[in-house]
Amino acid sequence: MPSSRSSKFVRFALAAAITLSGAVATTAATVATATTAQAASSVGGPITRSEVIQRAQYWIGKPIPYNQGGTYPDSSGRNYRTDCGGYVDMAWHLADGPNTQGLESSAYTTQISRSDLKAGDILNSYRDHVILFEKWDDSAHTVFSYYSFGSTPVKHVTGVSINAAYFDSHPNGDYKALRYNKIVDDATVMPTNVQLDIVGGDGALYSQFGNYSSGSFNSAWAAISGVPISRLTSVNVGGNLVHFYAVADGRVFGRDHIPSSNTWTGWSEIPGGASGVKDIAATAVGSNVILSIVGGDGALYTQFGNYDAGHFDASWVRRSGAELTRITSVTGDSNTVRIYAVGPGGRVYGADYTLYANSVGAWGEIPGGATGVKDITASTSGTNVILSMIGADGTLYTQFGNYDAGHFDPSWVRRSGVELTNLSSVPAFNGDVVRIYAVGPGGRVYGADYTLYSNNVGAWGEIPGNATNAQDIAAANSN
Repeated sequence: MPSSRSSKFVRFALAAAITLSGAVATTAATVATATTAQAASSVGGPITRSEVIQRAQYWIGKPIPYNQGGTYPDSSGRNYRTDCGGYVDMAWHLADGPNTQGLESSAYTTQISRSDLKAGDILNSYRDHVILFEKWDDSAHTVFSYYSFGSTPVKHVTGVSINAAYFDSHPNGDYKALRYNKIVDDATVMPTNVQLDIVGGDGALYSQFGNYSSGSFNSAWAAISGVPISRLTSVNVGGNLVHFYAVADGRVFGRDHIPSSNTWTGWSEIPGGASGVKDIAATAVGSNVILSIVGGDGALYTQFGNYDAGHFDASWVRRSGAELTRITSVTGDSNTVRIYAVGPGGRVYGADYTLYANSVGAWGEIPGGATGVKDITASTSGTNVILSMIGADGTLYTQFGNYDAGHFDPSWVRRSGVELTNLSSVPAFNGDVVRIYAVGPGGRVYGADYTLYSNNVGAWGEIPGNATNAQDIAAANSN
């Protein structure tokens, strides 16, 4: 079942949309979560973070008395000690039962930085107590949620400051951040389809669906009701949920689409009162979203959509940058968003947004000397970045950011295409291919595949449906 927090955000969005448009499309009763069920671990074997949390949740709500001499079974009937250490042993599916002192042994854990805590890690007080980290509640990594069995019953605690004087009645300074040696990050499953959306010449949103398995798109673009928009971006979270964000009359709005039921929410304005917005980009980090916009003053602004908690921040944060015109972004890792923008003279710049520090670094020009750039898009292949841009001549150019080696290629590579105006891209085949979509002559929509191992962009093909006069385009992978 999806979390009530995800549903809460959709209800919030719907309420705002009613105010905006007076009507809302029917929504599904549930919203897909960003994670999928994982295969069960063996006792004492490797275990995914999502399974650790699922196992921790099994004792929540059960009448289990705290008793260091007692035991209680997990979902498969294996008994674990009913205290704080035993609870972590159960969540980690250990074969034995170390207490708080034993959990600090290198046989079980490795110490990490607190800012690097992820789901399933622990904060351990050697002689007193241990709590199981669930997630960060904010982008700055200052507030978190955890599970604990320090007294009856097992507790799920949210909204705790990482700088609080006490965690579960024990001094903050006594705790170390530890990571289980056999915990593994959940695998990312590449969605198999693509959802294409455009801003039509009439300012309306139009949508298309490409099925990679059958190798075909729908025969027509579907008109989606709502207010007239000018700029558009979209981001997939978990395969069956696509968030859309758009600029309408210089303000920023969001809505959701659930592909499996083809259900749309209405538009709702993103908090913060942005106006005069020139462009917008969105990046997902887990189930949360970082929005970046070019404001009316040409500077970068960011917003954090905390979908776990069901709300956006109250205001946009002004960052650096001047004379920016276009913007795109991708996830670097769980703590970094890589932002790229077209700036003065149509040159291309990049800056990293570090989430736990809530800081955007200095802009640096991307090598290659591009000028007169009309639009830009970014996609990822592992930790590396593929930049695509429309040059002053209306042609596609690409660049490769080798973040493993710490540099970009020295030059942009000119590809094919003429009279291009807008771009979007998504990774496919686990990052071995980048699918590039563009608005071309007459506002028609085209697609081409960039195969990385051969460093080749294939021929452009028009997307079915005879779209014309498209003003912007957004692509998001989808299941």
